[in-house]
Amino acid sequence: MKLNLSDKWKPHFVWLIILLIFCGIIYGKQRSINNFKSQIQKFNLDNLAFEEELNEKGQKIVTQEQIILSQKDAIKQGLLEINRLKKVKSQVNVVTQTIVDTFVVSHTDTIVQYFEGGAFLKLPQSYTYLTNDISFGAEVTEKGLKVNNISIENSASITIGYKGNGLFRKKTPVVELVNSNPYVQTNSVSNVVIEEKPNPLTDPKIWGGVGFLIGLFIQ
Repeated sequence: MKLNLSDKWKPHFVWLIILLIFCGIIYGKQRSINNFKSQIQKFNLDNLAFEEELNEKGQKIVTQEQIILSQKDAIKQGLLEINRLKKVKSQVNVVTQTIVDTFVVSHTDTIVQYFEGGAFLKLPQSYTYLTNDISFGAEVTEKGLKVNNISIENSASITIGYKGNGLFRKKTPVVELVNSNPYVQTNSVSNVVIEEKPNPLTDPKIWGGVGFLIGLFIQ
């Protein structure tokens, strides 16, 4: 296909190409601004809210929607701290609290002496409580209770991906946190995923259109 243009219309054609590039730049900048406002509004309104549920293993799964910003905007909003690493892709901050409900450490009858109206315990005596989630060791002496060790093991995994919302619905970018220990509670989560703003001057859609018009022009 060849586009025949008279010398009269060629300057107008050039201005059309310039206008197309300018509109593309304005559109790209406006899209970046709208995305920034959307992400900041999500951060401010939801106060970085998260959802929590149990999986089939009884583990707590924490899910939070991603906050997607450029590195500059993330630092400006206080969502990203740069220390030693460069070109940070994402950062997740989690505050957890480990709360262990009441548990009983049994002792054997051999160390308890009973008498009329009560019983007494021979001292010192050591106690150990051991499960898959908690390890506790203590000793009762004349001075009181001496805790020798408390160990609470937890395996935490953080996954950044997309959560399905059903057929024909757009997937939601989320951060997922899984704690293996049921005693570990998540108090707060904050995340930021770095996605630099696209440069309108390098947008292939814009230059594809420009190239097409130029191709018609020079044929």
